[in-house]
Amino acid sequence: TEKQVRDILADFNARVIDARRQLQGGPPVITKTRDVDAEVARWQERRAARAPAAPPEPEPQRSWWRRLWRGTT
Repeated sequence: TEKQVRDILADFNARVIDARRQLQGGPPVITKTRDVDAEVARWQERRAARAPAAPPEPEPQRSWWRRLWRGTT
């Protein structure tokens, strides 16, 4: 849900900020914080693009004797 996406992004941003504060040597943290509203909008676009398509129509069932004659089930 949108709330879960926002919670995950808020947690991510908080961890990035905490990692920047705790540097006492070593490589710098270059990860940028994320714009929550922009990321939620991108998530909604991706979700809409993945919307399930209409299920395909099932093929008509052949009669038992045609299946037997053709050797298919």
